[in-house]
Amino acid sequence: MKLMEQEFAEIRNRLYPMMMDPVQIQEKGQGQMLNGQMADGLFVIYGIEEPNDKIRYVSFQDLRDWGVSHSTVHVTALKNLDRLTRGKRVTRLGAPDGSRPMFIWNLQDGYDAARILLPKWLDDFAEVVPGNLVVGVPHRNWLVALGDEDKALLETVERRVKAEHQEAGFPVSPHLYTWDGMSLARYRR
Repeated sequence: MKLMEQEFAEIRNRLYPMMMDPVQIQEKGQGQMLNGQMADGLFVIYGIEEPNDKIRYVSFQDLRDWGVSHSTVHVTALKNLDRLTRGKRVTRLGAPDGSRPMFIWNLQDGYDAARILLPKWLDDFAEVVPGNLVVGVPHRNWLVALGDEDKALLETVERRVKAEHQEAGFPVSPHLYTWDGMSLARYRR
């Protein structure tokens, strides 16, 4: 095994996707942080968990040093996030009769927003919400998913997402997104 591959093998189980506002990506990474655009205004980055609750962001140079592709990093990070998420419970809110379900990831583990990248969860949410699935990720520790059928609830959530984003220490996006079973897109009324 080449030294570069060995280095990637050593970190691969500590590699996770994270969501970050594009302004923060530029400020924190000076253009060197490995990232990918998932939808209009929605970007994924990658972090390696280090001792003492530290995260080291993956750079383009890391790809060259490891001799792996962006796709390899992305797939590996998603597998790790899926493993981390298994067995965890999402909070379900709604009316007492079970209507108007809304789901919130708020585990405060730094990866709540990144769970927008897990198609299984998005598909599960889409099956039970009325209308089209709409998802918001204002900061890294919050993901909200609901249907767009209840316009008043949707407007309330949209205002909350924008407010949370403005106040966040680790902002992701002030926008809402839809999931069509294959990809994310910015929600438009």
